[in-house]
Amino acid sequence: MAASIKTDPKAQWRGTVVEFFQDKKLMIGVCLEAKGERFLVLTEGDREISLPESRFLHVAPHALNILKGRDQLLQGLREIATRREELRARIDLAEVWELIWAEPETYDCGFLAGLVFGEEVTADHTAAMFRACWEDTIHFSRKGETFTPNPPETVEQLLHQKIRKEERERELAAGAAFIKAIWEGNTPTPEEVAAQATWIEVLKEYALHDSEAPRYRLARELLSRAEVSAADAPFKLLVRLGVWDEDENLLVHRLGVPTGFRSEVLQEAEAAARAALEQEVNGGGPRTDLTQLHAISIDSELTHDIDDALSYSMQDGLIELGIHIADPASVILADSLLDREARDRATSIYFPEGKIPMLPPILSEKALSLVAGEVRPAMSMLVTLTPEGEVVDFQITPSLIRVKERLTYEAAEARIGSDPILTQCFELAKRLREVRFANGAISLPIPQVELFVDRKKRITLRRIDREAPSQILVSELMILANSLVGQFCAQRQIPIVYRGQAAPRETFPIALTYDPVRHYRQQRAMSPARISLEPMRHSSLGVEVYTTFTSPLRRYVDLLSHRQLHAYLQRGEPLYGEEQLRPILTEVETGLSRAGIVEHDRQRYWLLKYLAQRQGELLNGVVLDRFPRNYLVLLLDVMYEVDMPAAGKELAPGDWVQVRLESVQPRSGSLKVVLVGSAAPEGQP
Repeated sequence: MAASIKTDPKAQWRGTVVEFFQDKKLMIGVCLEAKGERFLVLTEGDREISLPESRFLHVAPHALNILKGRDQLLQGLREIATRREELRARIDLAEVWELIWAEPETYDCGFLAGLVFGEEVTADHTAAMFRACWEDTIHFSRKGETFTPNPPETVEQLLHQKIRKEERERELAAGAAFIKAIWEGNTPTPEEVAAQATWIEVLKEYALHDSEAPRYRLARELLSRAEVSAADAPFKLLVRLGVWDEDENLLVHRLGVPTGFRSEVLQEAEAAARAALEQEVNGGGPRTDLTQLHAISIDSELTHDIDDALSYSMQDGLIELGIHIADPASVILADSLLDREARDRATSIYFPEGKIPMLPPILSEKALSLVAGEVRPAMSMLVTLTPEGEVVDFQITPSLIRVKERLTYEAAEARIGSDPILTQCFELAKRLREVRFANGAISLPIPQVELFVDRKKRITLRRIDREAPSQILVSELMILANSLVGQFCAQRQIPIVYRGQAAPRETFPIALTYDPVRHYRQQRAMSPARISLEPMRHSSLGVEVYTTFTSPLRRYVDLLSHRQLHAYLQRGEPLYGEEQLRPILTEVETGLSRAGIVEHDRQRYWLLKYLAQRQGELLNGVVLDRFPRNYLVLLLDVMYEVDMPAAGKELAPGDWVQVRLESVQPRSGSLKVVLVGSAAPEGQP
């Protein structure tokens, strides 16, 4: 480069043409005057800026006469820039590199320019060489004002990176054009969609994980180039592309919940189904034949994975109660692919529009489901009780059963009072519940809302009365079975997963009729339920020890209970020791937590979708609680709690109100209501 311009400022700095970086661009300018250690520079873009000498990359003294007018200076700068660009275009750095790479020294631009032009080297030649070397990024590495040739392996690597970058740039441009066209309403061909598969995956990642997406910056760049800025654009684009449905369950994708079964898991399920059939035909070892019992199942009409049935008779003044549970543990081998898949899922997940089963349907809905009229392997809890509900004795035995009748809750309800077996089962259930209440059980007769979404996406809402006789009959007998299995294992020190719950912080008087405020407060006072390998009291159920045993087709913990019982009954010791069971429990807890989150989220989505159809309508509610800026209101039609602005209105818990559905956003989970006025309690559903 030229000598420093500070040696004789008065004589040398005026008219000096300099090159420098500004906003990451190489620019040219002329020095007008010195201001201390800085220089006032007129740029080719007709701007005056102040720069220190350290910013100058190339210096050409006395290049322009600053006494000429500003327009002539600018014209001169542009002519110099044009001349240097023309010279730069004549430079082939690959050829220059070939000449000198074997001698990896540092070279100034004057020497390099001499290799190219073979003529007297001027400031324009050296400036053109500097521009070429600076823009190249492949063959030379810059060190101040000099350049060093890169070794061949580095050049090869950098060339490959450059080619890939150019390819990526072309792909990004094509992807952005594709996205822009979709956003503007164009319908792509299947070939176009296939060609843009990479960018579709980038959009999916962004829609699911936002700023946590692995390729977040790339997704933002794609949308920016496509001139698409809407916050929900990724989701809407994927819907328009047919990749997702407008009601797509995003949380299932986000949390990685498996929705299908791998082929190798399905193969094991088919083998397990064949093994179950052999047991049905041949008895499958030491099984008690109970097919002569009049066993009935009571479930929702939509249930296909039927895992419990009941039988009832009187012998010598005592009740002989049979609680028969499907037996997947007899055919699903521990630590098989099928078993590990069930463990990972932890439970079946139920949505208004369908379910994600823990076990493949060939098992859970067919070979192992207690289908009426079919012989099935089971684990039977045979309990002898007094008419007052006191347990005299019980035994657990592998069995074969044949369900004689499959009833819905509604059908069972209609027959209680006229059917002797169902009526006596209900009377027994009431006595068992009275015993639990006497032992401190908590009554929470809160109506349950079930949502169903059919294939045409019609949403049906149904309130379930948990105090209905058929509901009490089934729930009490299942509680009895689970508590007896818990006792059996605790007494014999069989490691098993127990469920428990500490006493509530406050206990309200038992009320079997739903009271919104009382039962809201009781719920808030409850201690969290937990699972453990140690026996513990379940306070809200009023039992001293409790496990889950009655849903092994749907819950992995129940399957574990069956597996432990099978091993103990066959050879006198459980399959798993406590140390083996502990890591399994940790894994299952993760799956249960994940399932609970996605079930709750999906139930809320479809409920808000249902309410969105009624936006603007008036609904009755009851105030549950008062906070500084809002009330918590229960919408009684749908049993959904929502915040309502206080808006200067004084209300108290228990007050009945009428609210308007102001705004409903199912995807974001937002529901806004405004108070309209008071409502009469008689309007309670």
